Amino acid sequence: MPSLLSELMGTATGVSQMNDRTIANQMLAGSKAVAQAYLTATVESATPEVRALYTSNLNKALAGHAMLTELAVKREWYQPYEMPEQQLVHTYQQAESVVENRMQS
Repeated sequence: MPSLLSELMGTATGVSQMNDRTIANQMLAGSKAVAQAYLTATVESATPEVRALYTSNLNKALAGHAMLTELAVKREWYQPYEMPEQQLVHTYQQAESVVENRMQS
């Protein structure tokens, strides 16, 4: 059964179909950038009140990232406990798939 996001991003809209794994990867990258920005702001803040505000938002960003990472591991989009060689093989296969899909578009 296709996901709602797959349906929304499908070929009917003229956009190449994005799968849940791709969306999760993009969300994780964005979450990482948000956490980095809040960390930088926290370290550079001048007052304890502002630092507390940024720290609170940093903790929320980290919690969201952890939840999304947990989902990715549960759905086997990420397999962090595999041997590094096997992870490299999976990454290479994914890259080949992306290249093939781009060439077909």
